[in-house]
Amino acid sequence: MNKIEFSESLRTIRMSPIISISEQVRKRAPDFQKETGKKFILFQRGEIDFPTPRYIVDAAKKALDDGYTKYPKSGGEDPLKDAILEKLRTYNKVEGLTRENIICTYGSQEALELSFKLFEGKKGAGFAPCWSCILENFVPYCKIDFTEVPLQADFSVDYAKLEQTLKGVAFFYLNSPHNPTGKLFTEEEVRRIVDLCRRCGVYIISDEAYERIVYDGRSHFSPLSIDDPLILGAYTFSKTYAMTGWRLGYLVTRNPDIAKLARLGDYTQTAGVVTFLQHAGAEALRNRQEEEKALTLMVAEFQKRRDALYNGLRQIGGIQVEKPEGAFYLFPNFTKLMPSNLDAEKRKHYVYDRLMEKGIASVYGSAFGKYFDDNVRLSFSTTPLADITEAIERMKQVFA
Repeated sequence: MNKIEFSESLRTIRMSPIISISEQVRKRAPDFQKETGKKFILFQRGEIDFPTPRYIVDAAKKALDDGYTKYPKSGGEDPLKDAILEKLRTYNKVEGLTRENIICTYGSQEALELSFKLFEGKKGAGFAPCWSCILENFVPYCKIDFTEVPLQADFSVDYAKLEQTLKGVAFFYLNSPHNPTGKLFTEEEVRRIVDLCRRCGVYIISDEAYERIVYDGRSHFSPLSIDDPLILGAYTFSKTYAMTGWRLGYLVTRNPDIAKLARLGDYTQTAGVVTFLQHAGAEALRNRQEEEKALTLMVAEFQKRRDALYNGLRQIGGIQVEKPEGAFYLFPNFTKLMPSNLDAEKRKHYVYDRLMEKGIASVYGSAFGKYFDDNVRLSFSTTPLADITEAIERMKQVFA
């Protein structure tokens, strides 16, 4: 048999640490429950425990019955693109676009992968902590030389560091609301970031997956509302409509060259999104009354969970925690509770391991880059209030 070196881009990517953590939980949970009589409490995944709203499911069924089972139109079906254009106008305040500015994708994950692929072999940057899929998948797959720009302890932006980094890169990845911190970048912050990128001639890949999950009356500000061909927007139906398994999203750009290349990339990879799913997605966006009803219920529940988890963590002395303004994650810091004699590698997993011993699944901070090893991510997207209360009691046993 000939021995050849297969693709470096494929050999260097990894499955997200969150997947391996979930596998560990699956193995440990039965023994934990048998020994303690208690269940494992899950904070590790960004799944959603709400069902997809019935009106969207019914629209998918109707689309099947109506015969939308043939090859999709390259780049996306017109009904979905028209619904997206209206959503962009009314919610994101994005004007001046046509169908040609939109490429329908399999989730925002494909939209982001296509965006990173545009800059294959070049230098890019993004804030740290950074979503693990960017670091473990897109960066190595596209051979990107990626620089992490650390947010400050309270997750505010160090503009001096940002500007210095932007002088040497082709693009900047911006995620708001932010995974894993739950930070919602304000309009002032976004405009300042965009202005710095403009001055340095740097493209922006704007990941807006959690755009509708915001709290306390705050508003999401989309960079794409700023009229600039340097900005690409990646969007998804997964979070807003509890459609994580439907894999439906879209990429938006004012730059016709980028739109053309992304359409070619999408066609090469998948030949387009399943047709009947696109018709269901169009209904998800068009039916404002049902959308608002479902979204209001879901966000209200997430806010209750956020408050319970945040307030509970604050009761434990030594934990530094910022209150998330969007998404469904907290990213508390445990530096003050760390033993002083830990070496670097043990320190990375210290809190994660202690929580796991108590039947609490989290994600260690080093999964999100190299600057926040003393943090863990806690996702409350599938964790009911009773489990949050129980988790806080278990944490007190460990750290209080």
